[in-house]
Amino acid sequence: MSETTPAADTPLRASGVRTTWQRQAILAALTGRTHPMTAQAVHSALTGAGHRIGLSTVYRALHRLAEVGLLHTFEVGGERAYRRCPDTPHQHLLCDDCGLVTECPPHLVETWLRELRAATGFTPHADRIDLHGHCATCTATPAT
Repeated sequence: MSETTPAADTPLRASGVRTTWQRQAILAALTGRTHPMTAQAVHSALTGAGHRIGLSTVYRALHRLAEVGLLHTFEVGGERAYRRCPDTPHQHLLCDDCGLVTECPPHLVETWLRELRAATGFTPHADRIDLHGHCATCTATPAT
């Protein structure tokens, strides 16, 4: 497959990464997902959609896309997983039960960081904060 996907082409060009159909397909597969995907899951999704792509190509592309900031990485079940996130600064709320990743509302983080600085004098790097816990659905669902 060598068609181009304009939605995936734009961020690649903006990041200075060479545009390939493989990178475009990987970005497209990860865009809009609420759960990070491992390289194997991305590979399965792409091959299931009819793309002929090697697993090693998927690994290399994911690594490069994360390196330039187009993907965020997460630890999921002892494996590295990837997710396409908004381009604006944000923090993540990660559910330890179901794996859901959501972005924390920026105004909450800004307020918390101001209070943290005032109380402790500590100024954290707020470009990436991952808070682990339990999402509303998992909290409301009794354990079986």
